[in-house]
Amino acid sequence: MRRSIIHPQTQELLDDALAVYFPHGRSFTGQATLELHLHGSPAVVRDVLEALDAMRTVLSTRDMRPALPGEFTRRAFEHGRLDLTACEALDSLLHAETSQQRRLAQWAAQGYQAQLYDRLYAQLVQAMSQMEAMLDFSDEDDVNEHLWISVHETIHGMRQYLASELQLNTPPTRRSYADAVMQGVRIALYGRPNAGKSSLLNRLVRRDAAIVTPYAGTTRDVLEVCMELAGYRVTLADTAGVRASQDAVEQIGVERTQAYVAEADMCVLVCTPQDFQHDLPPAGPCRIPAATLERLGVQMQAKPVLILINKMDECWDIGGDHTSSPLSKGRCDHEGVECHVWHASVLHDVGMDLLMNELGSHVARMYDTNQVTMPLVTQARHRHILMDVVACLDTVLATRESPDLVVVAEELRHAAHLLAQVTGRTITSDTVLGEIFARFCIGK
Repeated sequence: MRRSIIHPQTQELLDDALAVYFPHGRSFTGQATLELHLHGSPAVVRDVLEALDAMRTVLSTRDMRPALPGEFTRRAFEHGRLDLTACEALDSLLHAETSQQRRLAQWAAQGYQAQLYDRLYAQLVQAMSQMEAMLDFSDEDDVNEHLWISVHETIHGMRQYLASELQLNTPPTRRSYADAVMQGVRIALYGRPNAGKSSLLNRLVRRDAAIVTPYAGTTRDVLEVCMELAGYRVTLADTAGVRASQDAVEQIGVERTQAYVAEADMCVLVCTPQDFQHDLPPAGPCRIPAATLERLGVQMQAKPVLILINKMDECWDIGGDHTSSPLSKGRCDHEGVECHVWHASVLHDVGMDLLMNELGSHVARMYDTNQVTMPLVTQARHRHILMDVVACLDTVLATRESPDLVVVAEELRHAAHLLAQVTGRTITSDTVLGEIFARFCIGK
């Protein structure tokens, strides 16, 4: 309903607002709530807040106060409207910068992540009930053997699932979808000096972020610029050109380049036609001799080999049909290393849109964007708790041949208690709740 907002002391009209009343059980928090929808200028908001504060004097009450950071969300949790994974997802949604961050947060906010934990919790409860039955019928070997096999299979399957979600058996270079979304993807541009890395960075981010000169060795350090690509937060890095040098400062830059390339999620070697002499590879997927890649300084390390051949304007007739150029039909070595090659001219802005689109496609394929489902782990808190759960399960599995029923039952109870902490089933600690909700903005 539309209402006039009048200052309680000066009787001045502050705003024509909408007042919306939510009865108990129908609001975000679950409590009876009145919302004021104001015209959102800073002056209107400031003066209405001051008027609300003045109400405490007029009514001689101390029951009105500004909300604490995250207080509305905390009340929604305490009244059973949200679980802790949904609360954390709401915070992530408020801070989402990319489409994939928004997508992941929205999934969890809708309860899909809580469903995963509820299923795990239900499996543990079932295993616990079976252990109680074993303790009650400890003198009946046939019953116990059947129940123990069932418990062991359940725990073994859960241990494998958690190991997969936590990537316990995955190489460090292979990151999960959730990590890539929340932490971002790092792409390194590297190659010899004066190949056009800095110009390429500026073109991709559409601003003059890196200094460009005709002199080789201008870039001496790693320059990172953030952008969104295929819905992911991407950190694009311009690096110092790799070459042997007697200059101590330049050599430090080369070492930093090599370290960054080793840690990056994706690397693009930037080179020129002269680097390939008379053996220019074709654009697209192809195989290049390992000796050629080694000469160019390619650092593979189980990552896809992506090569951008810049300055193709030295070979092309700019404005003509580049795809029909003889240089685009170089030799494909079936004995070489699988690579993906792009031909481009940063100077003449040729091939840049294709490069941008295909870089995005490579990022999406790296993390199976089209096939991904709700991940179990999206917060550091989840990982820490689940690692403790895995330790409990390992203790249970280690007693397969001669299980101590009391120890197994206690480990399962502890694992269930830990899982309950993720969603907040048994949360009683104000310390844990305070740490979660303190990250929220005031009024949410």
